[in-house]
Amino acid sequence: MSDARHGKMTKSRREFLVQSGALLSAVSLVKGGLIYGHHVGENNTIQLALVGCGGRGTGAVGDAFSTTGGPVKLVAMADLFADRLEGSLKPSK
Repeated sequence: MSDARHGKMTKSRREFLVQSGALLSAVSLVKGGLIYGHHVGENNTIQLALVGCGGRGTGAVGDAFSTTGGPVKLVAMADLFADRLEGSLKPSK
């Protein structure tokens, strides 16, 4: 869409989003190696992040570790209360 008063091109917000999305997709393809033909090894590890380390959250992580569906790794934990976070880090007996 052109702006005749100023003699310059202006883009709508939709056009900008479409074009920037296409550019980001192309960059991620190049960075990911699809265009260059690189093959990345498969990683089947299930990565868990625990937000809220109370009884239910800690129990859910324990249940995830006891499954036989594949390797599981806890990669992050967060809680508003430091004592709950530290209590959840201690091994259960």
